[in-house]
Amino acid sequence: MADAVLSIRAVTDEPLYFSHSPASRSFSRFISALGAAIECERDIEGASAGDPAFDLWLRDAELAWEAATGACRTVLEMPLTRVSDVPLRNIARLIENALCSEDAEELACVRMSHAGHPDLYRCPGTDPVSRRVAGMLARAQTQLGEIADLAMLSELPSSRAFRDTAGRTPDAA
Repeated sequence: MADAVLSIRAVTDEPLYFSHSPASRSFSRFISALGAAIECERDIEGASAGDPAFDLWLRDAELAWEAATGACRTVLEMPLTRVSDVPLRNIARLIENALCSEDAEELACVRMSHAGHPDLYRCPGTDPVSRRVAGMLARAQTQLGEIADLAMLSELPSSRAFRDTAGRTPDAA
């Protein structure tokens, strides 16, 4: 005897495959550029300034960071065409804030914002679009941690450290 087999999908409005929206395509380029910038920064962290190739590595890192910040701005300016674009924009804004941090406290606030509001940086669902966006978000979250571990940001001065070393706040003259 033959068994009944459904040949029609249960949900028909779910996409069959992943296709990029303008925002997700820009975000994909952004995380690629950001990964390259992080690698360039790691190259100069491990090198000495006396190395003949240091100037070239430094220039490569500067160009990579310019490309990454430009790609981030592009993501933030893209129109949101589907719900899955919202967490991509949110994490891009968070990474931009991390890169613009001027002291260790600002960087800590960025990381606390990420930890305190995880739903803003998730794309729930099991359809192909949600799974692909979730993968891009996971990569971006990993890169956010890598950014925080870079010497250029982990050695930022803290205003609290300034108060401790000076013995007083700048206002208490």
